[in-house]
Amino acid sequence: MASEAAPDPAPHPPPTFLEVKCKSSGKTRRFAVGTDAAFALSLINRKLNPSTPLALHIEAFKEGEEPIAFGPNSPLVNYGHGWHLHTLTELDFHHPGIFPFWVSFSSFSVWK
Repeated sequence: MASEAAPDPAPHPPPTFLEVKCKSSGKTRRFAVGTDAAFALSLINRKLNPSTPLALHIEAFKEGEEPIAFGPNSPLVNYGHGWHLHTLTELDFHHPGIFPFWVSFSSFSVWK
């Protein structure tokens, strides 16, 4: 009697969350795919120690590629294999005192 081969297991669905590494704290935070970047920054900054630099924006990066910056209303997305999301602070910029286009302050953002 011939036995039937076991059916292939169903492929795992892609994760429904994204991970953003906070450069200030070194911690990784998880957010639902499509979360607004400003909301993610607000939550990340609320959990920082008072002496830690605030996260100013989120960018996707991949070795050898130009980084992709997320504006405040941009939904967070996964760009695929090798791409990672992380925050940037004022300390990441070459010219201290020059901020990116917007700065997040706890629960709101201010356009510069």
